[in-house]
Order: sequence, then C-alpha cells, then structure tokens
Amino acid sequence: MTTLLAPPDVHESKVVLPNIRWETYERLLADLEDCSAPRLTYDRGRLEIMSPTPKHENLNRAVEILVNVLAEEFGINSRGLGSTTFRREDLERGFEPDSCFYFQNEPLIRGKERLDLTVDPPPDLVIEIDITSPSLDKFSIFAQLGVPEVWRYDGTALTIFHLEAGSYIERQESDVLPFATSAVLTDFLTESLIISRLEWLRKVRGWARKQRKA
Repeated sequence: MTTLLAPPDVHESKVVLPNIRWETYERLLADLEDCSAPRLTYDRGRLEIMSPTPKHENLNRAVEILVNVLAEEFGINSRGLGSTTFRREDLERGFEPDSCFYFQNEPLIRGKERLDLTVDPPPDLVIEIDITSPSLDKFSIFAQLGVPEVWRYDGTALTIFHLEAGSYIERQESDVLPFATSAVLTDFLTESLIISRLEWLRKVRGWARKQRKA
C-alpha cells in the first residue's frame, strides 16, 4: 500500500512506495539527477519521495550558512555537498540529505565527481530538517552507511546525534564544530527566521569570535 503523508503545508508531501526494486530506484535517480527536488530515500524496497516546502528550504539554507560561517571562523576546512545522493547497493539503502558536510574526511573526496561509499567515506555531518512527521527511519540508514554525526531540526529544536557502536546517541555538543551545542544552534536557527540576514550573520560571527578569545 502507498502511504501519503499530508503535513499542514500542502506544498510539501511525502509518499512512501513499497516493493520498489533497486533498479527502479537507480533509474529514478538518473532521471532526476539534475533536479533539486524531489528527494529520494530508499530502504530495502521502500522508497520515500519528498517534496520540500519554502519553510523547509529556508531553514535548510540557514543551517548551511551557519555551518559554513562557524567553520570559517574556527579555521576548520570543510566542504558542503548539499543533497548529494549517497547509496550502497549491497546494503539496499540510499538517501539524499537536506545538507551534508565533510570536515576531517574532506581531503579524501576532494576533486571527485562521483562518490562510491564502498570505498569513499560518508559525510562527517548530515543535516535533516524534519518539520513534518517522519516516515522512513532515516537514522537506521545513516547508521548503516556510517555517518558519524547527524543534526536534526524539528521546527522547534536542533538535536545533535553521534554514532556510537552502530546507534545514534543524543549529545549536547558537536564533534565536528567546536563550541557548537544544541542550545546555541537552536537559538541561531530561531533568530534566522525573525531578524535580517545581515544582522543574523553579524551575530553568528560575533559569537564565534568571542568563543575563540575565551
């Protein structure tokens, strides 16, 4: 049976299709290769198709900017790969994050046009904006593919998860960005929606510079 999740914003929908072959999933990825939406998640025969809303993408862009600014201010090399498709046929799992970043593993993927997760590392950080009811268990997919850190924003709070012994454990602090805590990141995301972008960027940079001097 097909499951359709209809959240409050009618422009966003999630459709979950059962009994989808891996070959069908790969054909869809090829057909949608140059499209930013919809986003596909595959888990052993179940395929989720999600179309993001402006609110979703506004928050997603804010998190991307936040990560980039903090990495720059703290002198950390990073590379964002947006909603790149990550998949492994042998595990029958694949996902397209809202955003993702490489930090310590960035030199290993630098310059590559295609990534193969059987030899290349997964992103060091995956970001998920879940402001509607989740359907597929993406955390099990992230864990199977070895993503070490996930940030999940549910429209109210940002939570940090670290992969430990094959499962995600909630933590207050990020491993990839110093001084970044769930509380700090949540406050910055809330402010990104209510003040001008320039004012917001000044606050983010000002906070980062204070941490460096502390």
